[in-house]
Amino acid sequence: MIPPLQANSTTMGNTEKLMKFTSKTLESSLTTGNLQKMSETMDSFEKQFVNMEVQAEFMESSMAGSTSLSTPEGEVNSLMQQVGDDYGLEVSVGLPQPAAHAVPTKEADKVDEDDLSRRLAELKARG
Repeated sequence: MIPPLQANSTTMGNTEKLMKFTSKTLESSLTTGNLQKMSETMDSFEKQFVNMEVQAEFMESSMAGSTSLSTPEGEVNSLMQQVGDDYGLEVSVGLPQPAAHAVPTKEADKVDEDDLSRRLAELKARG
């Protein structure tokens, strides 16, 4: 069985340890022809690898969330304006708001609730 890896190690270090252990165990299994041991080793390797991926994704999302929340919007706007001034660029200060990217809907696509009720009543009257 592959030993559990330390959570505080770097991902590359964990991957290296995991690969070394797995290759040694597989080599031993191939030499003895023990297919059961080979299968167990690969299953354990896959489980450890998935665990490392989950840890890495969690760390990335945590870091992204903490850095974007800790930087005041005013400072970002000021820095963008300063860089624009330094390079002679026209910068519209401010980050785009979510409403600016909303997908427009056609009025024809909107169905009035009263219209639906009327159509339902018509269908019930027919059937």
